[in-house]
Amino acid sequence: MKKVRNHRFAWLSSMLAFTLILLSACGNGNSDGGAGSSAASSPSGSPVSSASPSSSGGDQPYKGQKLVVGVWGGSYADTIKKYAVEPLEKKGATVELVLGGTGDRLSKLYAEKGNPSMDVAFLNLYESKQAIDDGVAEPADSSLPNFSQLYPAAQQNGYGMTFMGLGIVYNKDLVKTPIKEWADLWRPDLKGKIAFPTYPGFEGDSFVAIAGKAFGRTEKDDQANFDKLKELTPVPMSYSNLDELFLELKNGGVLAAPIFNSYANEYIKKGFPVEFVSPNSPGPVMAKDTIVIAKGTKHEELAKEFVNLCIGQEMQTHFATDLFFGPTNKEVQVSDDLAQQIVYGEDAVSKLEVLDWDYIISKRSDWTQKWNTELLAK
Repeated sequence: MKKVRNHRFAWLSSMLAFTLILLSACGNGNSDGGAGSSAASSPSGSPVSSASPSSSGGDQPYKGQKLVVGVWGGSYADTIKKYAVEPLEKKGATVELVLGGTGDRLSKLYAEKGNPSMDVAFLNLYESKQAIDDGVAEPADSSLPNFSQLYPAAQQNGYGMTFMGLGIVYNKDLVKTPIKEWADLWRPDLKGKIAFPTYPGFEGDSFVAIAGKAFGRTEKDDQANFDKLKELTPVPMSYSNLDELFLELKNGGVLAAPIFNSYANEYIKKGFPVEFVSPNSPGPVMAKDTIVIAKGTKHEELAKEFVNLCIGQEMQTHFATDLFFGPTNKEVQVSDDLAQQIVYGEDAVSKLEVLDWDYIISKRSDWTQKWNTELLAK
């Protein structure tokens, strides 16, 4: 509240006292805890700072504020709505979810640098680093109440939302010798039966890197890695649609493919005859959905409370149990059975293979040409 600078007239003092009494009475009626209440808790169970600038807003501290969030659609967005949007709307905010891919969101952040219309964006791990390095997104704020609950790997280059591991899915009925490592994809019995992801994209970049790392090289051994991928050709399908991929896996047109654990487990749950493998040498490639706040947002406090809800224990638990995403919040507890299906726990996170994304992104144009001419043309 602003200080009263003119105390010259007694009637003004009286009116001020009367106003304070009314405000106090309104504040005591805040039953669901505003952002500035010292006893308030967010829906994730973590206290919201009493030092918040919105503390004088009563039970609707964000009334009149609109937060625009770029995020993926489907069940991902549905969970965000339930555990972040609805609680913030009860506090007076309007939250608009703009659905689409990360490329559109990243382009928007750059195009609107300094005056963003999108306040919060969900990106992948290398895009979030790029956005922060280039000054179109804010670095992570470690003072958020739930930030300390994140695994260290989730505190880097934005706010880690989920962990996934890129591993291998295969038809367990038709592949007689179980696949255990990345190098197994080069077995003679799998020749011409390995689906490739579309390129460019995370899965394709990772597959090029793994073609090197599985045989003692690095992602920087470009031509040698592409030569190794050529040994897997002809490519039976280049997938972007998961329904089509798993139908081919079921029918035997494809026997194996690189894929995220969460996606594979969704189809295993549906009854498809497939198995997912988390290789050991090298391990599954780390994928991390990451949240960033746009540089120059006009609703920073609201954006931070949105992020705090997303990385909180409640929402993180539902992402793990309902969507098979590895939680970035180390306080999340899951069953032993579920823990085997997702990236869960410090040990599992530490086994994820982290790629040199700065190098990979610098080679995207060259790799795109090689992918199309040396792999798909075969």
